[in-house]
Amino acid sequence: MPAEAWEDILSAKTGLNPEKEDELCARLCEPQGYDAAYGELKELLKDDKDGFAMLQIMLRAAEISHRKYRERGISEQVFTDTMGCFSRFVREYKACFGHYGFDRGFWTGRQLSLSLFRLGTLEFETNGAVHIPSDADLSESALDEAFGLARAFLPNVRFCCDSWLLSPVLGELLPPTSRINRFRERFEIQNADEKNDGYKFWVFQNATLRPEDFPENTSLQRAIKRHVLAGGNIGEAFGYLKDFK
Repeated sequence: MPAEAWEDILSAKTGLNPEKEDELCARLCEPQGYDAAYGELKELLKDDKDGFAMLQIMLRAAEISHRKYRERGISEQVFTDTMGCFSRFVREYKACFGHYGFDRGFWTGRQLSLSLFRLGTLEFETNGAVHIPSDADLSESALDEAFGLARAFLPNVRFCCDSWLLSPVLGELLPPTSRINRFRERFEIQNADEKNDGYKFWVFQNATLRPEDFPENTSLQRAIKRHVLAGGNIGEAFGYLKDFK
C-alpha cells in the first residue's frame, strides 16, 4: 500500500459497531453474499468521500479470506498476489483523480470470496473469466506462465475474456508483433461490441475525456487518438482461449 495513504486509511472512521462490521466482513467473503454486503456498506458509509472507511473494512475481511486460503491449502503467494488488488486500486485512483482513494468495493468481493485469483500476471475467476490487471506483463513468457498456472489451479475450466484488449480494431492500429495483438491472438473471438468505450479508463485513466483531449504519451494512446478523431471507435470483444484442453 502506498505509504502516503496508510495514515488516512488507518484513521478512517466507519461509524459502525464491531458486531455489524464483523457481520459485513463475513458476508463480503461469501460468493453469494458480497454484492448485497457491498450495497449495504455503501449506504452505511455514504459520507466516506475517499473510500478509506470502505477499504478498512475490506482489509479486515481479507483476514477471513486468509483463513479460508489456509484451509484450502492455497499458497501464501497466491493470497498476496490476489490481495494486491487493493493497493493497485488505490494507486489507480490517484492516477485518475490526483490523490489517493478507493472506489472498487463493487469489484473486490470477488477476491475476498475466493471467486477470483491472481495467478502470475493475470487474474482468473473460478467461472473461467480472465482479467488483465493494469500492471500485467503481456510478454509471451509471462502469459504462458499465467495460463499454465491457471490450468493447474482451475482444471477443466474453459477460459474466456471480455475486454477492449480483444477488440479487432487494435489489429489495424498496432503492429502485428505488439503485445496487445499477440494477447488477442490467443483467443477465438465470438462477438464484438464496437460502441463500447471502456478503453478510455484503462488507456487514458479518465472515462470522461473528449477525444481531442486524449493524452499522447504512448504509441497506443497516439494510435487510438488518431483513430477516434477520424470517426472510429475501439469497442471491446469476447472470446475463448484457443488452446484450451
